[in-house]
Amino acid sequence: MPTVTSDEIVKIADVMLRAGGASKGHAMTVAEHLANANLAGHDSHGFIRIPQYLDAMKNGTLDPSAEPEVVGENAGTVQINGHGTFGQVVATLATRLGIEKARESGISLVTMGNLHQTGRVGTYPEMAAEEGMGAIMFTGFCGGTFGNNVAPFGGRARRLGTNPISMSFPHTDEGPVLLDFASSIAAEGKLRLYRNRGHQLPDEWVLDKDGVPSRDPQDYYDGGVILPVGGVSGGHKGYALSVMVSLYGALLGQIAAPESTQEDIWTGSSIIVINVGGMAPIEGVRSQVQSMTRYLKDTPTVDGVSEVLYPGEIEANSRRDRLGGGVNIEQATWDQVTELMEEYGVAGELEGIGD
Repeated sequence: MPTVTSDEIVKIADVMLRAGGASKGHAMTVAEHLANANLAGHDSHGFIRIPQYLDAMKNGTLDPSAEPEVVGENAGTVQINGHGTFGQVVATLATRLGIEKARESGISLVTMGNLHQTGRVGTYPEMAAEEGMGAIMFTGFCGGTFGNNVAPFGGRARRLGTNPISMSFPHTDEGPVLLDFASSIAAEGKLRLYRNRGHQLPDEWVLDKDGVPSRDPQDYYDGGVILPVGGVSGGHKGYALSVMVSLYGALLGQIAAPESTQEDIWTGSSIIVINVGGMAPIEGVRSQVQSMTRYLKDTPTVDGVSEVLYPGEIEANSRRDRLGGGVNIEQATWDQVTELMEEYGVAGELEGIGD
């Protein structure tokens, strides 16, 4: 199992994405995003995605050099057509524009349509928190066949995406208070990670092709479905959340790119940015947030639990640890990527990394 630094992840991803046809700027944006996901402990959205993006460029579902375009704007809102390029590129632009609008108006809404996968959704609200702002991001998918992987509660056919939602609030320099999770019981990338590591799932996260609950990640890839948050018995809440993410993310997002919209398919993202620092001195706000998190962490724990964590603390701890100790890449993923290095003729340029 090779161990690499975040800088090495950036270099590998940048070189390989450019070899696959990505423009220089786009490749670097995505590479930095992947490395940041690994640092935050979300390996499902980091290095492991390189083969997926190369395949998407090859089969034409991802335009690696298209430029996102602002197609609608007023005092508090922006609409962006991603023209089929990397979701990380589109969402980074959207977040920056949202921050600018919120700085002027106090609150903003930016919607995005016609874009590829955005990667780790929590990255974008984190960007807002660094500017003393709060944010809520929705990424939704509903309809069609490509991108569907979650069954509605009580069903056994794919109808929804994993439809993640993320929220941030300014906290400390180590990181914000952060919520970042799929409305499904797990992101698809988590299943990919368990499969590549040869592990069973922690619980019955999927239904196999016959609708039988399963802990085998391969059952999903063999025609099964992922369950909503709450699973077999409590998935009504995750299902309802997923539908709302589809409306606020997918439906609002696709309005920005009507020419790319297919009948009965809704896909897109949106981000709301709130200028918390414009309502009160930001240091005072941060101090109050710290008081709240300390109060929560001071909760007596149950047997087997060493401490109570605030939302986002796991990511902050992971980032600190991995900046010092590097990121372990499971062998199956490393082998997939190194094979592609040879195929794309960049093995020599990346020689020595991971040895």
